[in-house]
Amino acid sequence: MNKEDLSPAVQQQIIEDFKTDTEAFEQVYNFYYERILRYLLKRTMSAETAYDLTADTFIKAFESFHKFKWTGVSIKVWLYRIGINSLKNYRRRPEMSPLTNALEGHESLVADTKDELKALDKSMFGDADLSRLSDAIATLKPDHQNVISLYYFSEMSQADIAKTINRSVSSVKSLMHRAMSNLKQLLAANPAT
Repeated sequence: MNKEDLSPAVQQQIIEDFKTDTEAFEQVYNFYYERILRYLLKRTMSAETAYDLTADTFIKAFESFHKFKWTGVSIKVWLYRIGINSLKNYRRRPEMSPLTNALEGHESLVADTKDELKALDKSMFGDADLSRLSDAIATLKPDHQNVISLYYFSEMSQADIAKTINRSVSSVKSLMHRAMSNLKQLLAANPAT
Protein backbone atom coordinates (compact mmCIF):
# COMPACT_ATOMS: atom_id res chain seq x y z
CA MET A 1 0.00 0.00 0.00
CA ASN A 2 1.32 3.38 -1.05
CA LYS A 3 1.72 5.88 1.78
CA GLU A 4 0.01 8.61 -0.26
CA ASP A 5 -2.84 6.55 -1.67
CA LEU A 6 -4.63 3.26 -1.18
CA SER A 7 -3.59 0.62 -3.69
CA PRO A 8 -5.94 0.14 -6.64
CA ALA A 9 -6.84 -3.35 -5.37
CA VAL A 10 -7.82 -1.99 -1.95
CA GLN A 11 -9.86 0.80 -3.55
CA GLN A 12 -11.67 -1.68 -5.78
CA GLN A 13 -12.41 -3.90 -2.77
CA ILE A 14 -13.83 -0.96 -0.79
CA ILE A 15 -16.08 -0.04 -3.71
CA GLU A 16 -17.29 -3.64 -3.96
CA ASP A 17 -17.78 -4.00 -0.19
CA PHE A 18 -19.76 -0.74 -0.04
CA LYS A 19 -22.50 -2.32 -2.16
CA THR A 20 -23.45 -4.59 0.73
CA ASP A 21 -21.96 -2.77 3.74
CA THR A 22 -21.85 1.02 3.87
CA GLU A 23 -19.39 0.80 6.77
CA ALA A 24 -16.74 0.00 4.16
CA PHE A 25 -16.60 3.76 3.55
CA GLU A 26 -14.92 4.11 6.94
CA GLN A 27 -11.65 2.96 5.34
CA VAL A 28 -11.89 5.82 2.84
CA TYR A 29 -12.65 8.29 5.62
CA ASN A 30 -9.84 7.08 7.88
CA PHE A 31 -7.21 7.10 5.14
CA TYR A 32 -8.07 10.39 3.39
CA TYR A 33 -9.59 12.58 6.12
CA GLU A 34 -6.37 14.22 7.30
CA ARG A 35 -5.14 14.76 3.73
CA ILE A 36 -8.33 16.55 2.70
CA LEU A 37 -8.39 18.54 5.96
CA ARG A 38 -4.80 19.72 5.50
CA TYR A 39 -5.46 20.71 1.90
CA LEU A 40 -8.54 22.72 2.85
CA LEU A 41 -6.76 24.28 5.83
CA LYS A 42 -4.00 25.49 3.54
CA ARG A 43 -6.54 26.89 1.11
CA THR A 44 -8.66 28.67 3.74
CA MET A 45 -6.21 29.34 6.60
CA SER A 46 -9.20 28.86 8.91
CA ALA A 47 -9.51 25.72 11.02
CA GLU A 48 -13.25 26.17 11.49
CA THR A 49 -13.84 26.56 7.77
CA ALA A 50 -11.49 23.69 6.90
CA TYR A 51 -13.26 21.34 9.32
CA ASP A 52 -16.67 22.35 7.94
CA LEU A 53 -15.57 21.91 4.34
CA THR A 54 -13.91 18.57 5.11
CA ALA A 55 -17.09 17.33 6.77
CA ASP A 56 -19.08 18.55 3.76
CA THR A 57 -16.67 16.76 1.42
CA PHE A 58 -17.03 13.42 3.19
CA ILE A 59 -20.81 13.73 3.57
CA LYS A 60 -21.13 14.34 -0.17
CA ALA A 61 -18.70 11.54 -0.91
CA PHE A 62 -20.59 9.08 1.30
CA GLU A 63 -23.93 10.05 -0.22
CA SER A 64 -22.70 9.47 -3.76
CA PHE A 65 -20.18 6.66 -3.19
CA HIS A 66 -22.64 4.09 -4.55
CA LYS A 67 -22.24 5.86 -7.94
CA PHE A 68 -18.43 5.68 -7.90
CA LYS A 69 -17.23 3.27 -10.57
CA TRP A 70 -13.63 2.08 -10.72
CA THR A 71 -12.11 3.41 -13.93
CA GLY A 72 -8.53 3.62 -12.71
CA VAL A 73 -9.10 7.09 -11.25
CA SER A 74 -8.20 7.05 -7.57
CA ILE A 75 -10.73 7.69 -4.83
CA LYS A 76 -8.23 10.35 -3.70
CA VAL A 77 -8.67 12.30 -6.94
CA TRP A 78 -12.44 12.05 -6.61
CA LEU A 79 -12.35 13.29 -2.99
CA TYR A 80 -10.11 16.25 -3.84
CA ARG A 81 -12.51 17.16 -6.65
CA ILE A 82 -15.41 17.16 -4.17
CA GLY A 83 -13.29 19.21 -1.70
CA ILE A 84 -12.43 21.78 -4.37
CA ASN A 85 -16.10 22.08 -5.33
CA SER A 86 -17.07 22.50 -1.66
CA LEU A 87 -14.48 25.27 -1.37
CA LYS A 88 -15.78 26.98 -4.53
CA ASN A 89 -19.35 26.84 -3.22
CA TYR A 90 -18.21 28.21 0.14
CA ARG A 91 -16.43 31.13 -1.48
CA ARG A 92 -19.53 32.00 -3.50
CA ARG A 93 -21.59 32.51 -0.35
CA PRO A 94 -22.07 36.18 0.50
CA GLU A 95 -21.45 35.65 4.21
CA MET A 96 -18.02 34.11 3.59
CA SER A 97 -15.49 35.51 6.00
CA PRO A 98 -12.07 36.69 4.81
CA LEU A 99 -9.00 34.56 5.33
CA THR A 100 -7.77 34.59 8.88
CA ASN A 101 -4.81 33.24 10.77
CA ALA A 102 -6.88 32.80 13.93
CA LEU A 103 -6.59 29.06 14.39
CA GLU A 104 -6.98 28.65 18.12
CA GLY A 105 -6.50 25.13 19.39
CA HIS A 106 -4.85 23.95 16.17
CA GLU A 107 -1.36 25.26 16.65
CA SER A 108 0.33 22.17 15.22
CA LEU A 109 -1.64 22.46 11.96
CA VAL A 110 -0.81 26.17 11.80
CA ALA A 111 2.88 25.47 12.40
CA ASP A 112 2.93 22.76 9.71
CA THR A 113 1.17 25.01 7.22
CA LYS A 114 3.49 27.93 7.94
CA ASP A 115 6.55 25.70 7.66
CA GLU A 116 5.40 24.40 4.28
CA LEU A 117 4.67 27.93 3.04
CA LYS A 118 8.07 29.10 4.28
CA ALA A 119 9.77 26.23 2.47
CA LEU A 120 7.85 27.12 -0.70
CA ASP A 121 8.86 30.77 -0.22
CA LYS A 122 12.52 29.94 0.12
CA SER A 123 12.64 27.44 -2.73
CA MET A 124 10.82 29.65 -5.19
CA PHE A 125 11.31 33.23 -4.14
CA GLY A 126 14.40 33.42 -1.96
CA ASP A 127 13.69 35.41 1.18
CA ALA A 128 10.12 36.42 0.32
CA ASP A 129 7.96 37.02 3.37
CA LEU A 130 5.40 34.33 4.32
CA SER A 131 2.52 36.77 4.51
CA ARG A 132 3.40 38.18 1.10
CA LEU A 133 3.27 34.71 -0.43
CA SER A 134 0.00 33.82 1.30
CA ASP A 135 -1.57 37.12 0.21
CA ALA A 136 -0.29 36.69 -3.33
CA ILE A 137 -1.65 33.14 -3.62
CA ALA A 138 -5.02 34.31 -2.29
CA THR A 139 -5.26 36.91 -5.08
CA LEU A 140 -4.69 34.40 -7.89
CA LYS A 141 -7.57 33.06 -9.94
CA PRO A 142 -9.17 29.99 -8.32
CA ASP A 143 -7.79 27.64 -11.00
CA HIS A 144 -4.29 28.93 -10.33
CA GLN A 145 -4.74 28.58 -6.56
CA ASN A 146 -5.92 25.00 -7.09
CA VAL A 147 -2.96 23.85 -9.16
CA ILE A 148 -0.41 25.49 -6.86
CA SER A 149 -2.08 24.09 -3.75
CA LEU A 150 -2.52 20.59 -5.13
CA TYR A 151 1.02 20.43 -6.49
CA TYR A 152 2.98 22.04 -3.64
CA PHE A 153 0.79 21.42 -0.59
CA SER A 154 -0.84 18.07 -1.43
CA GLU A 155 2.13 16.90 -3.50
CA MET A 156 -0.07 15.56 -6.29
CA SER A 157 1.41 14.69 -9.64
CA GLN A 158 0.38 16.77 -12.63
CA ALA A 159 -1.53 13.74 -13.95
CA ASP A 160 -3.55 13.46 -10.71
CA ILE A 161 -4.17 17.21 -10.71
CA ALA A 162 -5.48 16.93 -14.27
CA LYS A 163 -7.92 14.21 -13.19
CA THR A 164 -8.93 16.19 -10.10
CA ILE A 165 -9.78 19.40 -11.94
CA ASN A 166 -11.01 17.70 -15.14
CA ARG A 167 -8.30 19.09 -17.39
CA SER A 168 -5.60 17.61 -19.58
CA VAL A 169 -2.04 17.27 -18.28
CA SER A 170 -0.90 19.88 -20.82
CA SER A 171 -3.60 22.24 -19.53
CA VAL A 172 -2.38 21.68 -15.97
CA LYS A 173 1.20 22.43 -17.03
CA SER A 174 0.02 25.61 -18.71
CA LEU A 175 -2.03 26.62 -15.66
CA MET A 176 0.95 26.00 -13.39
CA HIS A 177 3.23 28.05 -15.62
CA ARG A 178 0.77 30.97 -15.70
CA ALA A 179 0.08 30.69 -11.97
CA MET A 180 3.79 30.76 -11.12
CA SER A 181 4.38 33.67 -13.52
CA ASN A 182 1.51 35.61 -11.99
CA LEU A 183 2.72 34.80 -8.49
CA LYS A 184 6.24 36.00 -9.28
CA GLN A 185 4.85 39.21 -10.84
CA LEU A 186 2.68 39.89 -7.79
CA LEU A 187 5.62 39.40 -5.47
CA ALA A 188 7.93 41.54 -7.64
CA ALA A 189 5.32 44.34 -7.77
CA ASN A 190 5.02 44.30 -3.98
CA PRO A 191 8.58 43.84 -2.70
CA ALA A 192 9.28 43.12 0.96
CA THR A 193 9.92 46.15 3.05
